[in-house]
Amino acid sequence: MNLNRADDSKQLVAFFRQAMLVLCFILCSRMIAMYVMPLNDSTEARYGEIARIMLETGNWITPMQSYGVPFWAKPPLSTWLSTASMALFGVNEFAVRLPGLLLSIGILCLIWDVAKKRSGLPVAILSVLVLASCIYFVIDAGTVMTDPALLFCITLTFVAFWHAVVWQHSRWGYWFFVALGLGLLAKGPIVLILTSVPIFIWVLKQKKWFDLWHYLPWIKGGLLMLVIACPWYILAESRTPGFIHYFVVGEHINRFLQPGWQGDKYGFAHVTPYGMIWVYALLGLLPWSIPAIVWLTGHRKEIPALCQDNDGWVSYLLLCTIVPLVFFTFARNIIYPYVFPSLPTFALMFAELAHRSQANIKNPQRYIVCAAVPGLVFLLVTAVFIAKPEWVAKSQNRVVATVVKQHPTADSQLIYWLSKSDYSAQFYSAGRVKATLDTHELCTLLANHARHYVVLASYEQHKIPDDMLKQLTKISVIPVMSKQYSIYQANDVRC
Repeated sequence: MNLNRADDSKQLVAFFRQAMLVLCFILCSRMIAMYVMPLNDSTEARYGEIARIMLETGNWITPMQSYGVPFWAKPPLSTWLSTASMALFGVNEFAVRLPGLLLSIGILCLIWDVAKKRSGLPVAILSVLVLASCIYFVIDAGTVMTDPALLFCITLTFVAFWHAVVWQHSRWGYWFFVALGLGLLAKGPIVLILTSVPIFIWVLKQKKWFDLWHYLPWIKGGLLMLVIACPWYILAESRTPGFIHYFVVGEHINRFLQPGWQGDKYGFAHVTPYGMIWVYALLGLLPWSIPAIVWLTGHRKEIPALCQDNDGWVSYLLLCTIVPLVFFTFARNIIYPYVFPSLPTFALMFAELAHRSQANIKNPQRYIVCAAVPGLVFLLVTAVFIAKPEWVAKSQNRVVATVVKQHPTADSQLIYWLSKSDYSAQFYSAGRVKATLDTHELCTLLANHARHYVVLASYEQHKIPDDMLKQLTKISVIPVMSKQYSIYQANDVRC
C-alpha cells in the first residue's frame, strides 16, 4: 500500500477499516478486563479505596487512604474522577476504572487530530494504532492510578504548544496552560519539568523565542493555571498542615535524589540500577520497540535526512520522547509508569518516520497483526483471572465475598489477624474491616457476642493463641497467589 499517494484511496480505506477493527478489539478486551479483574493490591486497591472513602465521607479536599489518615503522596484529580464515576455508576471495579479508560481515549483523539493535520490520514491511523497497542498504554488505560490523568495532561500540553506556537492558533495557548494547571492537580510539579524541558530545548534549537513569547498568553494563561491548581493546594495545606512540605520536598526532591528514601509514608522506596528506565521503556513499548530497533539498525545512515523538515516536527517528537527518559536515567527510585509520558510522542514519531522512510509499504497487515497482540494478551490474562484467580489475583475480593455469602448481621465484624488489612479488603468490605495482631484487641473486638468473622493468613496464624483458635469455626480456605487465608466464624468467644 502506498501511504504517500493520495489517490490510493481503496487501500487506504481498507487500512483504516482494519485499524478501526483492531482498535475496537483492544478497547473491548480492555473493558472486559476492567469488569472481570478485581482491584489488586496494593496500587489499584489503594487508589480505589481512597476514592471510595471520598465518596462516603464527602471530603473532596483531603484524600484519605483509610479513615482519618490523609494521603499526601498525590494530588486528587484522578481520585475526583473515580469518585464521580462511582457516584454515577456505583461502587465497583468498572466504575472506579472508567475515568482511566476515558482519559486514554481522549489521548488517542489528541494524537489523531494533530497527526492528521500535520502529516495526513495514513500517519494519523498508524500513530493511533501504535499508541493504542503499546503494552504500557493498554495497562494504563482503565487502571486506577494517577498516571492516566497525568498522561492526558502532558499530551494536551505538547499538542496545545504545537497548535499555539507553530500553527499560531491562539485559543490553544490557553489550553496549554489549562493542561499544566490540571497536571498540577494530577501529579504535581513534575508535570512542569516533563513538559518545559523538551519544549525549552526545542525552542532553543529552532530559535523560536519570538513565537514562544508572542503566541502563548503567558500572563493570562499563567493566571489561569494558578486559578485551576492553587485553591486545592491552599485548602489541602490548611486542612492537614505539613502536606505541601512532604509533597514537594519529599515526593519530588528526596524521592528523586535519595535511593531507598526512608521518608516514604505510604510504602517503600524502590532501589533500581541507574538507567533502568530504558529497560522499562523497551518493555513498555512492546510490541513496537522491536520493529523500532530493527528499523533504526537498517536505516541508520538515512536517519539524519529523514528527520529533516521545515517546522522541526520530528525533532520536537524526539525531544518529547527522550527527555523524560533521560531525566529518570539518573534516578534509582523509579517504577515502570515513569515511562508513560514518552508513549504518545513515540507513537507519533514511529508513524512519521515509517511514512517518510518507505514510499511503498508493501504489507500494512503487519501493523495490524502487531497491534492486535496486546488485545490477545489481555484476553488471555482475563481468562486466567476467571479460571484460576488464585494464581494471579492479589486481591481480597474472594475472601470478602465468601464472608458476605454467610449473611453477616449488622453488628458482625470482619477481622483480619494481620498488622493491617489489605486495601482491597477495605474496598470490597466498604471499609468495614478491622486488623490486629494483638490478642487483647481481638478479644475486645469479639466481646459483644455477635457473629463475627476472623481471617487468618497462613504466615501469621501461628501467632494466635491455641485456646482462642479452638473456639473459632472454620468456614473456608481461600488461596491468594502463594498465600492461604482461612476464614473462621466466631460465636461467643471467651478470652
